[in-house]
Amino acid sequence: MKKHRKEEEFLEQARKIPNISLACEKTGLSRNTIYRWRKEDPEFAKRLDEALATGVESVNDLAESKLIAHLNNGNLRAIEYWLDNNKKKYARPRPKSFWEDIFRRDSPITAIKISVIDKEDPKKVEKAKQKIAKRHQDSASEST
Repeated sequence: MKKHRKEEEFLEQARKIPNISLACEKTGLSRNTIYRWRKEDPEFAKRLDEALATGVESVNDLAESKLIAHLNNGNLRAIEYWLDNNKKKYARPRPKSFWEDIFRRDSPITAIKISVIDKEDPKKVEKAKQKIAKRHQDSASEST
């Protein structure tokens, strides 16, 4: 009986917060217990998957409502994001190497970061250049 009560309490938390660790924290259960229940009880595993899916939908709804609020307030970044992701006419084509290009040393984004920092403090510029060079070096070693 005790397991059943804790199980229902946990699943209710998972519907609100689709994160097993946080739901465990709220209910006083350990992650090991949940994963053991999941392994031993296929019905619980199914109910847990449904609860997590419900929680994800709930968080998605919340995020979307916040985005809509920003749209209503005229936030240009929110407007750009919405159009970029929901209207083919405005979507910007991105090459396959989009994220790799961002971290390249000579990328426009890197140049913008340096020029913004440059106006603040020359010491910060040097530090930023070193950080970017290290990132570039790390990404080059990963690709080999």
